[in-house]
Amino acid sequence: MKLTQTRETLLESLNATLGAIEKRHTTPILENVLVRIENSQVFWRGTDLELEIATSSSLIDCTDGEVTLPARKLADICKALPAESLVAIDIPGNNRAIVSCGRSRFELATLPATEFPDLDNIGEAFAFELPENQFKALLENTAFAMANQDVRYYLNGMLFELTSTYIRTVATDGHRLSLCTHQNDSESLKALEDTVQVIIPRKGVLELSRLLRADCQIPVQVQLSQNHLRVQIDQLTFTTKLVDGRYPDYQAAVPAQGQIKIDIDRKDFKNMLSRVAILSNEKFRGVRLSLAENVLKVQSNNPEQETASDELDVSYQGEDFNIGFNINYVQDAVAHLSSDTMTLQLNSAESSALITDPADETICNVVMPIRL
Repeated sequence: MKLTQTRETLLESLNATLGAIEKRHTTPILENVLVRIENSQVFWRGTDLELEIATSSSLIDCTDGEVTLPARKLADICKALPAESLVAIDIPGNNRAIVSCGRSRFELATLPATEFPDLDNIGEAFAFELPENQFKALLENTAFAMANQDVRYYLNGMLFELTSTYIRTVATDGHRLSLCTHQNDSESLKALEDTVQVIIPRKGVLELSRLLRADCQIPVQVQLSQNHLRVQIDQLTFTTKLVDGRYPDYQAAVPAQGQIKIDIDRKDFKNMLSRVAILSNEKFRGVRLSLAENVLKVQSNNPEQETASDELDVSYQGEDFNIGFNINYVQDAVAHLSSDTMTLQLNSAESSALITDPADETICNVVMPIRL
């Protein structure tokens, strides 16, 4: 078995599959990428048994066969080779792969392709199409609010909700919540009678978001089965197992329209938060947000009794109002809006704040207050 391919094409295929391959795994075969050559095409596949990424490309020269190669070592070798060079990989049959490029030569250990695991068959699936850039936006606008290693395992992922009128992603870690809605224009989704909810695991969300392109409006094929999500992007197939669990009622966590509603210059507010955050408590990250007549003030302090405060002019007429927040959560919510202006809605010092984009009703961020 052998193949010859340009460094760039080889590296593109490897980088795509690396997202599914663990750096260190108790099972050595899962650190490898499966390489299969057939009909002048090379097929690459990486998996960690929960996630699988497969891609293919054409070859300059080849001999059919299949084997598994150490994925990250091969990728590091390709990165170190000169740009626009030709790379040859030859597996003579002695459990060794010879990687050569010009005068450079590398010998890698291989493992048999027969030992490489297959992801479970996804079974009967519901298929629909979604523009690639909009799918990426749905993931990226909410992914920051996912929990990480929470005992409530269903929060370590993202809710993917489908109805006949919209597609929505929701993420929460119990302290903040973010949701993004895309109005449905897919014919296959318009036939849905009931709401479909699945939970995509955290790693699957991050890897799929990495693979999707923000500048491509061409629809990608999406398949949903009882236990899997599969996305076809050109020559690449992404498959992930779904989280088996029930997502909490997120709509109950979204507060009603606030009694206090102010529009703020988003960039000025973002910069102000960055300055005040410098002297906030490193452990609790608490800051006090105060509203007085036409002034928004943010204050922080730390155990060393150092303090910071900053003010911003806003249009506000009402009683003085104080509320505490984890500044990291507010910064994340503000950073994932794109307009010059943002809207902050508040009800009381004990209820959650609503942070939205007045120019984009599809994005909604909720941040719970903290007691200072």
